[in-house]
Amino acid sequence: MFFGDIESQSWQSVRTWKPADAGVSRDSAAVLTTAGSLTRFLERHFAIRLDVRLHDQFIDNMSTDEAGLLCCAPGASALRRQVSLLHRGSVMFDAESVLPLEGLPADLMLALQEGERPLGNLLLDRGLSLSRSDLSVVLLDMEGANKGRWARRSVLRSPSGTSALVVEVFHPVIWQRVENAARRYPQ
Repeated sequence: MFFGDIESQSWQSVRTWKPADAGVSRDSAAVLTTAGSLTRFLERHFAIRLDVRLHDQFIDNMSTDEAGLLCCAPGASALRRQVSLLHRGSVMFDAESVLPLEGLPADLMLALQEGERPLGNLLLDRGLSLSRSDLSVVLLDMEGANKGRWARRSVLRSPSGTSALVVEVFHPVIWQRVENAARRYPQ
């Protein structure tokens, strides 16, 4: 996996998570818990416009945990997409999406391959409404560069049948940008 053994982390549902107990500000908590398109949320609320850097995209087999969250058989084929999202050249967060191949429209697969647009925006721009389920967060407790970073995991579903498991790991710079933007553009 793009992030290492992230499945073994202690994910907590946002329904029971208490940001204040975790020392997370109101604005940062809003980023971690937004149920719509994260990229559009960041743009609208904090004037953070994101560019996509595609690292890799390939056909893979889902892990047991991934398949369970996506209601698929373990080992089912999926499109795995690994990207970084940048604002003014700085990486704000990394994301990995797992999309079951069954029911994945060919034109969406091509648009993803181009690597220019975030997944949520591609789905919304096709007129597909999104629902996000199983939204969970974790402060990563693992070796390597991601130790101590916030991450979130959720399942995106569209009425057309397209679904995706999305894991996002946030770099420290995003919280600085969010807090600075919140001071400049109070809501």
